[in-house]
Amino acid sequence: MSLSAKLSMVGITGRVAGYYVADRLRRPTPGPEDVPVAPESLTTDWLTAHLCRETPGARVEHLEISGRTDGTSSRRLVTVRYNEAGRAAGLPERLFAKATPTLLTRLVCGMNDLLSSEANFYNRLRDGVDIEAPRGYAAVYDTSGCRSLFLLEDIAHTRGATFAGPTDRYVDRAMAEDMVDLMATYHAAFWRVDHERELSWLPDARRWFLHTHDMMNVNKLTRNGVPRAAEVLPTGLVDRADELWPAFLASLDDAVSGPLTALHQDVHAGNWYVTGEGRMGLYDWQCMSVGSWAIDVSYALMSALTIADRRAWERDLLTRYLEQLGKHGVADVPTAEQAWISYRRQAMHGLVFWLVTIGVSRLQPDMQPREICLANLERMGQAVVDLGTLDSFHPETVPSGLKVVRPKETA
Repeated sequence: MSLSAKLSMVGITGRVAGYYVADRLRRPTPGPEDVPVAPESLTTDWLTAHLCRETPGARVEHLEISGRTDGTSSRRLVTVRYNEAGRAAGLPERLFAKATPTLLTRLVCGMNDLLSSEANFYNRLRDGVDIEAPRGYAAVYDTSGCRSLFLLEDIAHTRGATFAGPTDRYVDRAMAEDMVDLMATYHAAFWRVDHERELSWLPDARRWFLHTHDMMNVNKLTRNGVPRAAEVLPTGLVDRADELWPAFLASLDDAVSGPLTALHQDVHAGNWYVTGEGRMGLYDWQCMSVGSWAIDVSYALMSALTIADRRAWERDLLTRYLEQLGKHGVADVPTAEQAWISYRRQAMHGLVFWLVTIGVSRLQPDMQPREICLANLERMGQAVVDLGTLDSFHPETVPSGLKVVRPKETA
């Protein structure tokens, strides 16, 4: 980690800690324009301002906070009761709250710029894209103290959504096709986006990761992760551990060299849900970036599918994805050959994400249970080997007309 990055991290830590201590001492009651310090700080007045602003005469008269799960954010169920005008308008009565009430959640989200992406997804993008994803009713955050609170649709209640991961949900062929269709829909909506003019609040995928590397030393955490996951990784991959970081950097160069689109970027199996009608949906949009479509598609399939199913279906699913892009109006759909090399190269994305997740130091929170990490890494490690990802950046393996991205070292 560079000296400037260390100084930046120290500065962020000191600033956020100062705001956190002040919040703990003052325990402020939030006004309509304020960001509540925690879901428990919500008031009927604040909720009225945000949930009833488009319904004249409506008001929140009562609220209850229940349930608690904690990770990189703290999550609660918020139940509200309206006056007659609110009830007649059918305003949402059950909401899902995500917040950063603790110093640790503020530091994790603040250092990695996770708050603005998810807030802007719900505030700026969600209503314009026809996909299966939660609706957002309020998404507010403060960049100085990294305080945030998002009130989202409780899709377990409204859509019968169920949540699971790679250890307790089998994704069949129809579900995998639905995932591909969903990704093609939002990728097509932002295909060849004018990044600086339309989505300037999002970093590109390369800048996102290099910033995260500056804050967390992703290279070191990746190296930590290999021996911790060695029991499930292919031997051939463990033996080439020194090649992972250079190959990952090369994949980032590749990810920003082609058509850019908006990415979810963290499409592992645990961030998908199944509605009561059997539709696949996607939530947790805090890691968004702009880059190659193949980051999302490779990561989603390699996390959600068993190794055998991924081997059997990935070519067909990739063809389906390209067809869906065309149906949604993309004029310059990649050829099958171009798509295959991009898919192979971006397999590095999910692998590094989960090596970092299992490789966190003792000073960082466990982001996922060990068994989930190992399940993902077993699938992703085998995919990188099956697809020859580490060799996909060499001239002899690149189809004619495609850019050769040469791996390079960095600290």
